[in-house]
Amino acid sequence: MRKIIASDAIRLSYPIEKVWPVISDISAYVKWWPKLVNLEIVKATQEIVGTVLKASPLGGKSFSTMVDEIIPYQKIKIKYFDGLYRGDGFWIIENENQKTILTYKVDLEIVDPFTKLISYILPVSKIHSLIFKKILGNLERYIERK
Repeated sequence: MRKIIASDAIRLSYPIEKVWPVISDISAYVKWWPKLVNLEIVKATQEIVGTVLKASPLGGKSFSTMVDEIIPYQKIKIKYFDGLYRGDGFWIIENENQKTILTYKVDLEIVDPFTKLISYILPVSKIHSLIFKKILGNLERYIERK
C-alpha cells in the first residue's frame, strides 16, 4: 500500500478568533487556494459537515473530499473518498499567546494505479508538503487582507 503521510504547519500572528472563521468557511477556500489546484465546491452545507470539495491539480488527476467532523476552534476532519486517494486529513488549530498554530495532517492511501507507480520514484509526501506550504502561505496573505 502506497501512502502520503504529511504534516504541515504555520504559525500565524493572529488570534484563533480571527483564523477559525477563515478555516471553517469551506466555500471560501477557492479564494485562497493556489490556482494550480483548481478547487470546486461540489456541495455546500450550512452546518459545514457534509460539504464536498473536488480538487483538480494542474496536470494531475482529481480527488474529492468531504468535511466529516468539526470541533469548533480545534479541528476539522476531512475524508478523502474519490479519485486519487482514500483516507483522512485534519486541520488542527491551536492557540499560542494570541497567535495561532495551524496544522494540516494527511494519512492517505494512493489508489490511482499511475500515481501509485509514480510514488515509487517521486517523494509524493514531500511534494504534497511543498504544495501545502504554498496553500498555507496563501492563507496567511488572505487573512492579512481580511
